[in-house]
Amino acid sequence: MRAVTVPKEAQALVENVRRLSGKIGGFTSAHAPYFDTLYLLFALGLISAVWFESDTYRYAGLIFALVGLTHYYLKPDRPSIGLMAHICVAWAICVGLRIAYTFVFHREMGIGSSEGIYLLPILYSTLGYTFLVFIRRPFVLILAFACISFLVVAASFDASALQSGQRAWFGLHHNPIHAAVGTGMIVLCMLPFAHEVMRRKNLRPALRRGLAAMAIVTFLLGIVNVYGLQSKGVWLSLAVALPLQAILLIALSHSRAGLYVMLGCIVAAGILVALLGDGMQSVADDTFNATLRLAADIGNGGGFMESMARAIDDPSAPQGFRERLMLWASALEIVGRAPLFGNGVAWLHFWQDRAYPQTDFNLLHNGYLEIAIRYGIAGLVFYFALFVWAVRCVWRAYRRGLVPAAAVQCYISLLVFFAMTITNNSNVRLAIGESFMWCAASFAFYCHFLMQEVDTGKNRYMFLPKPEAPDQHEAKQRLPA
Repeated sequence: MRAVTVPKEAQALVENVRRLSGKIGGFTSAHAPYFDTLYLLFALGLISAVWFESDTYRYAGLIFALVGLTHYYLKPDRPSIGLMAHICVAWAICVGLRIAYTFVFHREMGIGSSEGIYLLPILYSTLGYTFLVFIRRPFVLILAFACISFLVVAASFDASALQSGQRAWFGLHHNPIHAAVGTGMIVLCMLPFAHEVMRRKNLRPALRRGLAAMAIVTFLLGIVNVYGLQSKGVWLSLAVALPLQAILLIALSHSRAGLYVMLGCIVAAGILVALLGDGMQSVADDTFNATLRLAADIGNGGGFMESMARAIDDPSAPQGFRERLMLWASALEIVGRAPLFGNGVAWLHFWQDRAYPQTDFNLLHNGYLEIAIRYGIAGLVFYFALFVWAVRCVWRAYRRGLVPAAAVQCYISLLVFFAMTITNNSNVRLAIGESFMWCAASFAFYCHFLMQEVDTGKNRYMFLPKPEAPDQHEAKQRLPA
């Protein structure tokens, strides 16, 4: 077989593109400051859904991932993306083929809304690689997030609504529930940020104290804002995630001063919740009692679907509670038609003949049902396996000293919070849920690539501009992966 000769012009073109890729990646120092700022803006756009609800995160993420993908394929010594990345790609291909099959052969059934988000796993590993290569100063990104969050939470404070007992202003989100979810995420980021700031020796003491104070104010003010937004689901989710974060803060804290600050904040948050308890009870009491009656009916052998039907017919139950039960009962009936692989993107066709047509919208108000109605048990297993792997990957990076304790404290508590919020809301198909899942999975792939980079003889830390010797006490606590 005759060897294929590549023209010299083509070789020169590829070499020039590779050199440009190196400059874009920040490897040419003369260009780094300008590109670093651009990449910082892309990353902030990706996480912007916690502050305002728009498609900004989608455009920023797609462009950023495209830049990273170009760099990856022009890199001579590309790292392995790993088994989970291949599974994500396979998942996205299956989803794409299923959408195409329905569109070509069953067009009359239509295609449901928000279906494109299930294609995003194909970019999870790409964005993780992009974080590794292009976010050269990660602490600047974290600092920008904290400062913007402080401004947003302060601007969203609605004193008049708190005094009157009305729902607070929900800012730039579409409704108060979405605003409460975003604020809850900000709240869960603040104490780990304060903990990280307090332990950093390369910051001046006055700056450390100022940033920690800003984080604590944001944390406490955010709790008040979540209370004012009157989202019972977010209240419950924070009631689970905050104690878990407190345990992680205590277990993984190696700074005595930082630990005392964290414990003080947790106590202050408890006092704040106790002071707001009467207002919370007046909002959630009816729903809580209706939930207890439903649970008791199921526990007494009334049958799950039958108990839901009786709760729906109960005139003493809150209207919102009954509407959610109608949505869930209708969705469960459709899931039962194809429990293993779901009904695909044509699920909305079956939704027209749902059990409770009086609910005239198609947001199921349950993220797990949103996945199951489309992709069945297989879809739930995929996302469960992905995020179990993600937690393990982030934990391994922490044990190797590549990411700080604050990253683990924030990451795990945010995942638990999000998993709780989607039990009674469809956040997975909203801007804040789509961007969160994208960022959470991508950060795990960042850790995956980071560990590979260290294994090849390089060294990079997520929160540090250059390798820095850890405290002696902290070094003793870290064990090999």
